[in-house]
Amino acid sequence: MFRKRYVTIYLSLLIMAFSLPSAFADEGPTDGALPFILKNVNFAFEERTDAVIIDAGKNVNDASISVSDFSVHVKSTRKVNPDFVVYDGPRVVTDVYISQVKDTGSPSDSGRYIIVDFADVGWGDGGTAIDGGYTLDSKYTITYKGDKLSYADGSSLAPTFAQTGVVSPVLDQYKYANHDGLDYSYFYNNDAQEPLPLVVFFHGGGQGNDIYTPIRFSNGGTVWANPENQEKYPTHVLAPRNATTVESMHKVKAVIDKMIKEGKVDPNRIYITGFSMGGGSTWTFLRTYPELAAAAAPLCPAGGPQNVENAKKVANLPLWTFVDEEDFLYNSVVNTDKTYSPYWNDSLLTIIPFNQLMDPPYNGHRFDGHSVWLPVYNEYVHPERGMLIDWLFEQNKIRGIEDVEVSTNAKVAPVLPDTVAVEVNSSATGIATENRPVVWDAIDPQRYAVAGVFEVEGTIEGTLKKAKAKVTVASVTSSSAMLTGPEVVQPGQQFDVTYGLKDVNQDVYAQDITIVYDAAKLELVGSPVSAHADKFIIVDTEGQEGSIRILGVHINEGVNDPNQNLITLHFRAKNTTGVTDIQVSQLVIADGEGVESVVDGDTHVVEIRKPIIPGDLNNDDRVSVGDLALVAKAYGKTSDSPDWNQFKAYDLNQDGVIDIEDLVALARLILTN
Repeated sequence: MFRKRYVTIYLSLLIMAFSLPSAFADEGPTDGALPFILKNVNFAFEERTDAVIIDAGKNVNDASISVSDFSVHVKSTRKVNPDFVVYDGPRVVTDVYISQVKDTGSPSDSGRYIIVDFADVGWGDGGTAIDGGYTLDSKYTITYKGDKLSYADGSSLAPTFAQTGVVSPVLDQYKYANHDGLDYSYFYNNDAQEPLPLVVFFHGGGQGNDIYTPIRFSNGGTVWANPENQEKYPTHVLAPRNATTVESMHKVKAVIDKMIKEGKVDPNRIYITGFSMGGGSTWTFLRTYPELAAAAAPLCPAGGPQNVENAKKVANLPLWTFVDEEDFLYNSVVNTDKTYSPYWNDSLLTIIPFNQLMDPPYNGHRFDGHSVWLPVYNEYVHPERGMLIDWLFEQNKIRGIEDVEVSTNAKVAPVLPDTVAVEVNSSATGIATENRPVVWDAIDPQRYAVAGVFEVEGTIEGTLKKAKAKVTVASVTSSSAMLTGPEVVQPGQQFDVTYGLKDVNQDVYAQDITIVYDAAKLELVGSPVSAHADKFIIVDTEGQEGSIRILGVHINEGVNDPNQNLITLHFRAKNTTGVTDIQVSQLVIADGEGVESVVDGDTHVVEIRKPIIPGDLNNDDRVSVGDLALVAKAYGKTSDSPDWNQFKAYDLNQDGVIDIEDLVALARLILTN
């Protein structure tokens, strides 16, 4: 057997080296017995005593010890019946080395601790911690056969030894409890700050003769708690004992409910698994509570849905079933899948040729046909799904959450929805959308003080998955009045100018508007008129030559939608020409709290222009012989003439030359008018 100092399987356990419960005294060695503890490991197949760790009290030289110096005897009895002796005989020592830490796997030239190592694999060799469905208590006796134990300081000792404890780094983290007659063991990840997934593991037949064995026969109940798996998939574990009936499933459900109520477990990530009888228990649980699990993995199950009605209740539950070709349950598992898988939309049956573990300490050992759980829980990698643990922890009853996008202006708090659409998977009916209340995280005003984009998370009722809202903040645009109307009018023409608001980011209940205009060129005709009488009412006006003051109020939808045309004003251009303007010289708005805000005004420019008379080339408002004279003077000019720009207006037919055709055209205009 190889020496454990080279075994890589222990690397994941080294982080626990300094956390092993200590039964050692701090004093140096005396003529009394040196204390030692048993180091147990829950391997894939079973829990075994992997080594004993002796506290020598002070540094020992590695060269002073050898395998032949130690003889080990073990007596194992049932924990629940100490009078029942399972094994009383020797253990073969495979290695002895010195360590500076009180754990296996870290040899050194000198150190305080002596590691006496044993085989990781064996049958009938006294190494197992279980037998016949019972957990064992093992009493080890160590005899030192060398001359004396030599210390680094030159002293020596003829040692005797006394067992003071047992440590099993993963199993020691499990606790045992009872609910209404149901025994169970459980593991909590105590570093969790929020609810975690829960793996519910049901053990196989014959492994529940006491409360301790269900998690010790194979590692189906403990592999989830291994440090490397907890680092990747933090989770809690529940392992009921002998839960096979509907009545016992009610009790299992009660334990789960308590864990959820205490904030330990995420109700959307509960995974059910078990092997053999435990695979049947997995199906018993699914038949009893088909909507609880996010996924299930029955391994070589001794049972199934039993009828089509039960199969349909889990039509959309992610199911992954395993069996190997050498299993005595092979035909039963395959037939169950053939019968009921047509009713399932997310199921897979994986058939493994045989059960073999390639990693240390088994190194290719081939196990009994009815033990598919060994490769599945530990080594088997599906070409598409990966390992079972990877697939399980991808599953969640919450399948999707609506993407929320809102916009706001700088310095205006975004308004987020009170509910979000959540896609929830029902085992029976599949994915459905539910509108669930959401509480958004508080938003620091600095995040929307300037233009930009940021994300805010929200807590959704009934799930740990977060809602996410993308908030787009637009730059601030100054709110202002808005005047619109024609840009050009003729003398004496009546025209309308419309007043409104733009870029106002608040509710508006009232306005005080002052509009001024050039009375020498424009005349206000009649009273202003509301553009939308159902949204804005003109309460009163006060006018004088060149200005008008208007008081108005918003009603109905106009309160929260003020950015629209509100008032129409009628003007008439006087008998003059030139450019003039109409201005909102003062504008005050008020919200529902009576808070007033001054808003920027606006100016509308209008040109009063006489109508154009065709042929009036000298701009005397008529077509006459004077205009004909101007064309005659330019007679013969062409577009190639250097002064063409001065005379091209006389090219009435726009053919690039001033000729007889232009003279005739102008003469006709004179005669016509």
